[in-house]
Amino acid sequence: PTGSVWKVNDEAECDMADGMAKCWKCAPPRYAMDWRFAVSFFVFLWNNAFNVALGQILIAMAVGMWFFTRKEEKGKTSIVPGAVRTIFRYHIGSVAFGSFIVALVQFIRYFM
Repeated sequence: PTGSVWKVNDEAECDMADGMAKCWKCAPPRYAMDWRFAVSFFVFLWNNAFNVALGQILIAMAVGMWFFTRKEEKGKTSIVPGAVRTIFRYHIGSVAFGSFIVALVQFIRYFM
């Protein structure tokens, strides 16, 4: 809790105010793992899975667009901006949903 104080005398009883301990020995741990930690950890896993999946689909789309470009146009047209545009227009929901499933499975595995 905020405002905890150091007690020098070990034999003295804890100072209590409104049911909360005012000394460092009797106070609950400051960094307890509760629902806020679980939510933050899940968001971290989801962001991580989303970034990995986005990188993978960007590379796959760019390679696919390059492979199916006519031989005369290869090297003259820009592939990556078209791939990014296509992914963010048509495929970003699939990336988000897939990364959510991956994050959910990872979250369950970490807490087992």
